[in-house]
Amino acid sequence: MGNETYKKYFDLDEIVKSIKDYIPDFDEKLFLKAFDFAQKAHDGQFRKDGTTPYIVHPVETVKILIYLHADENVLISALLHDVPEDTQHDLNEVESLFGDEVAFLVDGITKLSKVHYQHNMPERSIESLKKLFLHTAKDIRIIIIKLADRLHNMRTLKFVEKPEKRLRIATETLEIFVPIANLLGISKLKTELEDLCFQHIFPSEYDKLKLRIDESNNKNKVVLKNMTLKIRNALTKAGIKADVGLRDKGLYRAYKRICSLGKTIDSVKDRVPMKVIVDTPSQCYEALGIIHGIYLPRPDSFKDYIANPKVNGYQSLHTIVFGIDGVITEIQIQTKQMDFESEYGIAASFFGKANNKTGKVLHLSDDKRSLWLNKIIEIEKEKHVANDFLEDLKIDVLQDRIFVFTPKGETVDLPKDATVIDFAYAIHSEVGDHAIKADINGEIRPITSILKTGDVIKVITEPDVYPELYWLSFVKTNSARNRILLHLKKVTREEKIIEGKKLLQKEFDIAGLGLCENLNFKKFKEGLNKNLNKGLSTLQDLFMAIGEGEVKTSDVLKIIRLNKKFKLAVENKKERSYKINFRITAKNRFGLLQDITSIIYRAVDDVTYVKGWASKSNEYAYFDIQVIVNKLETVSQVFNELEQFDDIYGVYPVYYKGLFLFIFASIVTTIAWLINPFILEYYINQGVIVEYGVVSNIFLFIDMGILMFLLLSTSQILKRYFPSMRNKLLFWRTSSALAAFGLVLLFIELQEHNLHFEIAYMLILTSVTAHIIFNHYSLKKK
Repeated sequence: MGNETYKKYFDLDEIVKSIKDYIPDFDEKLFLKAFDFAQKAHDGQFRKDGTTPYIVHPVETVKILIYLHADENVLISALLHDVPEDTQHDLNEVESLFGDEVAFLVDGITKLSKVHYQHNMPERSIESLKKLFLHTAKDIRIIIIKLADRLHNMRTLKFVEKPEKRLRIATETLEIFVPIANLLGISKLKTELEDLCFQHIFPSEYDKLKLRIDESNNKNKVVLKNMTLKIRNALTKAGIKADVGLRDKGLYRAYKRICSLGKTIDSVKDRVPMKVIVDTPSQCYEALGIIHGIYLPRPDSFKDYIANPKVNGYQSLHTIVFGIDGVITEIQIQTKQMDFESEYGIAASFFGKANNKTGKVLHLSDDKRSLWLNKIIEIEKEKHVANDFLEDLKIDVLQDRIFVFTPKGETVDLPKDATVIDFAYAIHSEVGDHAIKADINGEIRPITSILKTGDVIKVITEPDVYPELYWLSFVKTNSARNRILLHLKKVTREEKIIEGKKLLQKEFDIAGLGLCENLNFKKFKEGLNKNLNKGLSTLQDLFMAIGEGEVKTSDVLKIIRLNKKFKLAVENKKERSYKINFRITAKNRFGLLQDITSIIYRAVDDVTYVKGWASKSNEYAYFDIQVIVNKLETVSQVFNELEQFDDIYGVYPVYYKGLFLFIFASIVTTIAWLINPFILEYYINQGVIVEYGVVSNIFLFIDMGILMFLLLSTSQILKRYFPSMRNKLLFWRTSSALAAFGLVLLFIELQEHNLHFEIAYMLILTSVTAHIIFNHYSLKKK
């Protein structure tokens, strides 16, 4: 098939010319040799649409890389990147024809053998990603080629027939390759990639939002034109030459913002995104002042990413003003260099420095946009299981990043939603081990507090404080998690069991599953071991595994909830959400409600009910709150974070079912105790009960057994549904006193009627005494 055949798909001469524009000494012959080799290797192969020759894909990948001004070896590698994987030609042949550097780049992108992983293709996919990132750690150009390759694949994803495969590819792209493009600062690729993912993952939302934004842009054309003219004239008058115009804003970015505000696409108001490009950083600030002099800025909307650049190196000034006719206008102010850097990212400096045939600059150790590569190497050293590598990669590298500061002004890079615990361990393991609270921007906050970019944090430590199990539910970094797990390994078995049971019970309380100590372990043993990949023999082993941090309580609950007998009454299956009621008891102080709501509103989907009141002395405060969440783990985290405040004494779930059962059981028990003497006297008068006799002993034992059962059942309801009462000494003393009172009543009745039933009385006395002793012993241990 001659080159003329491809004219309808691409112009090879035009491609070569565009490369020579930025690589004057470009080796055209070598490039065409690579093209011919790739074309022949892929001859007879077609893309998913069934008509497009396969060679079009590597050429389109090259065209994307030309936009980034990629070097010669990168362009040749892009032409050859699918040859070893999809044709009969191997990597050795590529190396002999085009050199070891091109072979290394191609090898980094090539997936692992399908034959070797034919029985476990998901593992092949993970291991191939692992290989890609480890090769990238040696040469960052590999991931840039992969991004270009993935972008063209996403552009043609509609031709993949199976919907589930399209969804899998789009999801993988959004979770892995979009964050990488963001880390590298290549906004053009990142925005197009995530919008293509958005289109396939949420097609109806994509179409709806695109229509809404297109309508808004058309509606506000005149507003944009007049504002552009007015701002440009004002800047020119001040001696500032500027380009002013509409800014292209990604649809997915807009969608994420809408979701984060809890709004719907229908509620989106008109917004005009504008960009102002000037020559120098000082002119950025001067332009900001001029614009604010013309249009009223919205309070708290200004962001200075010039003084404090984003993790990926992005620099700009952001402001929101009320424009013409009050239309909300988002304005971005940059220099030409900042605009260039934000569009090309690390490629601007990488290929800019290379800007020759081969690009010898392989590492940019001084560039923050490449620091994540070091984390990949650290992850590989710590983990050997494929799934662990990918999960750790998502946690430590692929999440959105924040920059926070020590009191001395040192910058600490952390994943978004990282906590004080993560920060403490990032400073030093000893600081993390003994952290008790933190000074964040001058305010004392719990160590579980979530940080945001720009925070200045001073960790407060205590030598007697050590990592606790619940910290694992908050940490975002693997370095912090691993250090906590290391400490938990040193804790005694008994302490691990106690902590594990305590943590699991908290989850059981939230889920309304009763007492974890009553769990029928044998029933769930097989499912737990299979899903958790553990060899648990007893319930104590489960508590131990949780106490060591090897098993997550959320995973245990998922397995238990699969059983039909454990249906959650709080679950709204239609909306797939949970409605949870809980009470907070605290020391009354100014700002308490603000601290509570700031944590709750950040974590839950909605707050449907809040009621607060103070004690008569105003010393204590109480809050009843109802929230809606899409997963129960969220509630557990909220509880843990709230309990970190010194002034909050307890946070407990409230179940109205339990309240109803308690009231009902209390009424029944009270009535039974009140009418029992009359029943006893009736049967004595009827001659059923006599002073001596086996039947009389059995009757009396059953009678008193029922009464004691009702009494103990009432206390068990309290124990199950009212966690705040469970460990209260007063509750158990009252429960024990009532049981003892029942025995006294029995003794009085026996004496009054001159009856002597030593056997029945002794059996009941023994069981009640054992109950009292056991409860007090358990409480003392706690």
